[in-house]
Amino acid sequence: MRTLTLALLFFAQVQTYPPPYPRAGTTKIMENDRLVVWDVSWLKQAYPVHRHVYDYAGVYYTSGDRIIVSEQGMRSPTRSVAWDTFVLPRGITHSEEGASDQPLRGVFLEFKEPQPLGAVDARTSPPAFPGTSGKQLRDSDRVTIWELAPAPGPSGPPHLHARDAVIVAFTELKPHVTFVARGTVHNDEQTTGADHAFAFEVK
Repeated sequence: MRTLTLALLFFAQVQTYPPPYPRAGTTKIMENDRLVVWDVSWLKQAYPVHRHVYDYAGVYYTSGDRIIVSEQGMRSPTRSVAWDTFVLPRGITHSEEGASDQPLRGVFLEFKEPQPLGAVDARTSPPAFPGTSGKQLRDSDRVTIWELAPAPGPSGPPHLHARDAVIVAFTELKPHVTFVARGTVHNDEQTTGADHAFAFEVK
């Protein structure tokens, strides 16, 4: 009985943790039925313990330091580098402290659905995104991340988006986010003139 009581108390504590966002230094860029996109900055301060209730992915667009504090209180100094990408599972619980005078910044995508939707437009013409302009950086059961280099302009040939996609383009470290619905056929990702551009194909 004592073990069961302790387990129930622990479960109750876990359920009371807030989600990671919104918080100071973070702005919601976009939200729809499938995902939420955040512009995240780690200001030089401590943030409360939080629990990531969604699978999530993203890209950092500045380099910077932070301290990640585990549920057990272990402090892990961490440096993230601009243009690195990541995919992480829901359920992570921790707190964070920004540790850079110039804060670490990133664009984060949270996937609302507990499992991948798996919907794909199976047409074979026109050619499927990303064509020749994409370099695959990561692939998981939730998302495929592409770097678009060079960032394509509106003059390329038409292509098909077989999956929903989020295009994240940066011009002078300012993110611009566009959602492209599955089945879209076009030749413009709205990245003309961007310094860096990434595509997140949502599964």
